[in-house]
Amino acid sequence: MYTLTADQKQQLVEILVEDFGEGMEFEDFTDALLGLLDDIAGFETAPQTVIDKLTQQIWRKYHG
Repeated sequence: MYTLTADQKQQLVEILVEDFGEGMEFEDFTDALLGLLDDIAGFETAPQTVIDKLTQQIWRKYHG
């Protein structure tokens, strides 16, 4: 239910880079990502553990 494909995760990374740049610190990255996830149906009610795992996965793509 609370899953994204690899392509969808990559799209989020691309949006974050385009809108906020490549040099965000983790806290700013997390805030920006949460703002994007609020616009994806279902993620507004996702458990914190799901959000934390997804944040880490997307951070690795963004920061890597």
